[in-house]
Amino acid sequence: MGVKERKAREFKRREDDILETAYDLLSVMEPGQVTMEQIAEKAEIGRGTIYKHFKSKDEIYARLILRRREKLLDKLEQIDNEGIERIPRLLRSYMEYCLKDRKEYAVHKRCDNHCIRENLSQEIIGNLQQQQKRKIELIEQILIKALGQDVTQSEDLIYYICSVWGMQKGAIDAYLENRYEGAELQEEKYFKIVEETFFSGLPMTLRRMT
Repeated sequence: MGVKERKAREFKRREDDILETAYDLLSVMEPGQVTMEQIAEKAEIGRGTIYKHFKSKDEIYARLILRRREKLLDKLEQIDNEGIERIPRLLRSYMEYCLKDRKEYAVHKRCDNHCIRENLSQEIIGNLQQQQKRKIELIEQILIKALGQDVTQSEDLIYYICSVWGMQKGAIDAYLENRYEGAELQEEKYFKIVEETFFSGLPMTLRRMT
């Protein structure tokens, strides 16, 4: 291995260490409590070194967002490739994905809520937009398989998709944040109730096809 390759590998390793350190801090602290100095100290590097990799905390947030979204895209691609033709499987898969690693879900939410896009480079913004576009494309592909081309072209369908997706995210947060006065909810029973609630609100023509 040449000097150039070795330096590049070392740079990448140090960058990964910074991200992992920030992730660990954000898993127990709010973003406003975490400083670049804390990240550098815990990663055992100089403060100046961290700025060689990330210009701001927002870039760290964005990189953590990109990393987790990539896992979601892999999950959606798996559903699409398997040819699953039921919308409930899409919803269930997303819920299981969110609850599989609750710490990661919490960190992602904190980063997403606090990341100021105006502070990001055009390259990172482009990567975020590309991921978002790919997520929408995959969801549409799955829905076309489930509902059929004619139904998915209905101008009203996007309203149902957005409302159900929003309600689902709210249902996940309610479960994870234990909002109901300490009630211990059984995960599987909760999943089924959430699915029944969502699909009881769909128009009958769509409900018959799910």
